[in-house]
Amino acid sequence: MRYVAGQANRLGNRASNQDRCLVLERDDAVLLVIADGMGGHARGDLAAQACVDTLSRQFRARQGLEDPAQFLREAFREAHRTIQRVGQAQKPPIEPLTTGVACLIQDGAAHWAHVGDSRAYLIRQGEVALRTRDHTRVAEMVESGLLTEQQARLHPLRNHVSLCLGGTQHPPPVTLGPAIYLLPGDILLLCSDGLWSAVSEKRLTGMLDDDDLPRALDALAEAAERASYPQSDNVSGVVLRWESSRDTQSAATHTAGGIEGDRKPAAPAHAAHDPLGRAIADINEALAEYEHEMLGK
Repeated sequence: MRYVAGQANRLGNRASNQDRCLVLERDDAVLLVIADGMGGHARGDLAAQACVDTLSRQFRARQGLEDPAQFLREAFREAHRTIQRVGQAQKPPIEPLTTGVACLIQDGAAHWAHVGDSRAYLIRQGEVALRTRDHTRVAEMVESGLLTEQQARLHPLRNHVSLCLGGTQHPPPVTLGPAIYLLPGDILLLCSDGLWSAVSEKRLTGMLDDDDLPRALDALAEAAERASYPQSDNVSGVVLRWESSRDTQSAATHTAGGIEGDRKPAAPAHAAHDPLGRAIADINEALAEYEHEMLGK
C-alpha cells in the first residue's frame, strides 16, 4: 500500500483534551480512528481513550479481516462494553461517554463505521463524495426537510447526540458505510465536531488540496480553532491520501507528535501546555489495573 497520512489534535478553549486520534498500520490494512469524549459527563477522556485502545487491540489481534464490516461492528461493541467496565471500576463508579468514527482500509477499499457526530469524509477530485450522517436530532431534522444545512449549523441542539458509546446497558447500533474502492488521490478525513462544525466544506476541501497533506491538516485544525474562538472545542482529525494498492512501503507522516513506524494515539503539538500526555498515562494505568483485577477474579 502507498499512502500519505497525518493527524492533528488541538486543545481549543478547553481545560482538558478529550479527543483521541489513531492511525495504525498492519501489513495488509490501515485503521483510522477518532474518538471525541463527551463534555458534560464525567471523564470523557477516559471513554475516548478506552475506545481507541479497544479498536487498536482488536485490529492487532485479528489474523484476518475477511469481513471488514463485521470487524468494525464488533470492535465498536467491544469498545462500548470496555468503556462501561472501566467506568464501573472507578471509585465512585462513573458513566463516561464518547462518540467514535473508524475507517478500515484493506485491499484498496475503505470501510467505515461511526456512532455519534464524529465524521468521516471521502474527498474525490476536490469535492466531498461521501460523508457520514451525524447521530443527532438536528441531522434527522435536516434529512426530513425541517431544517436546512445552514440552519442546522446554528441550531442550539446541534451538538446533542442521539447515540454514543458507553453509558447505556446495550451497545448502540453502529452505522456502517458502504465499501468504497479508492482511486489515486482520494482523501479520507475523520474528524471531531470541533473541526467540521467550525469550517465550511468548501474551506475544508480547499485546504486539504495540498501536496503536503499533514501540514494542510494541521493548518485546517488551527483554522477551525481560530474560527470558533473563544468557544473552541477540542479539534482533532486524521487524514489519508490514497496513492496505490501496490505492496510497497507507505509514505506515512504524522503531525501532532511526528510519530513514525508504530501508529499510536499522538499527543498534541502543544503537549507542554496541555496535560494530555499525563492524562493518557493515567488512563492507561487505570485500564491496566482494571484488566489485572479481572484476570485475578
